[in-house]
Amino acid sequence: MYFNFEQEGTFKVIPRRRNRPGTFTLRLTSMIDMFTILLVFLLKSFSAEGEIMSVAKDLHLPESTAKKPPRASPILLVTNNWIVLDGDPVEKVSTILADEKIVITKLLNELKEMRSFSETLGQLDISMGFRGEITIQGDKEIPFQVLKKVMFTCGQVGYSNMLLAVNQEEQL
Repeated sequence: MYFNFEQEGTFKVIPRRRNRPGTFTLRLTSMIDMFTILLVFLLKSFSAEGEIMSVAKDLHLPESTAKKPPRASPILLVTNNWIVLDGDPVEKVSTILADEKIVITKLLNELKEMRSFSETLGQLDISMGFRGEITIQGDKEIPFQVLKKVMFTCGQVGYSNMLLAVNQEEQL
């Protein structure tokens, strides 16, 4: 409210009008706190010490007493039904067993594409280049013939450093 003096000694009360229609202001302090907490949570989730790979529910890895933690590398999943490369199905296991050839052609082509992509990245940053590492998650019930063909195919493309994913045996 404000006062308007019309004549000497008399005044009139005039209510003040709002110039702005219903606006609000953001409290940046609490929002910055929230984003800081989210950032810390995400950094903790993606730390290098944590779990690097997830295992499919229908996959039963063999047990091992190995102490060496897994490293980040392309993941080749071999289940009882499919061969999956980084989440994309490549070939059926039944087709591989029926084929006489030791090289799995579709897997060979996918691995060649992955290698060329890694080599291209390596030109930009040497730490992201091709290292010849691949992690194989194989069900403990798959036939050895399938695993042999998968490993031979990986070796043909240059993925000669094969890491076999296993469950760590609990020690008492």
